Amino acid sequence: MSAARAAPAWSRAAAGAARTHDLLTEAGLRLAMLALAWIVLAYVWEVVARYAFGAPTRWSADLVSYLLLFVAFMAMPQVTKEGGHVAVTILLERLPPRAHRYAAAAIGAAGCVVCLFLAKIAAEETMRQLERDVRMMAALPAPKGWISVWIVYGFLSSALHFARAAAQGARG
Repeated sequence: MSAARAAPAWSRAAAGAARTHDLLTEAGLRLAMLALAWIVLAYVWEVVARYAFGAPTRWSADLVSYLLLFVAFMAMPQVTKEGGHVAVTILLERLPPRAHRYAAAAIGAAGCVVCLFLAKIAAEETMRQLERDVRMMAALPAPKGWISVWIVYGFLSSALHFARAAAQGARG
């Protein structure tokens, strides 16, 4: 029997799902970067329109506020994947390797649970907004559910990254 046996089917499927999740996370980050560029352009246009032409826009402030939420929640999974969230690591750094792995797994699991809980709350509210056709209070109101859906995505994707980090921590 060969020492280098093929990985079980479930392991290959999990690896493929992880790759797909990483690609979606990367695409979300790229979209967040593009949205950030739109924010800059909208502000520049507003300044030029207001002070050079004396004709301020009605839409730029609304667009910027909508895009800020989009940027935050589309970039959040990448930050979670990279472990870029705020962390106090002084205790973890002093743990022996085995205890460090267990702690990393526990922290990842806790992060996953919290993100899933927040995603559930956000999803319920987003559904309520869509069902009732709730609109943003703005000069150019948009359906609030279209804006809130990105909160759900950000928390769900981050929950999956935390779950993967927990599994990785448990494996060592």
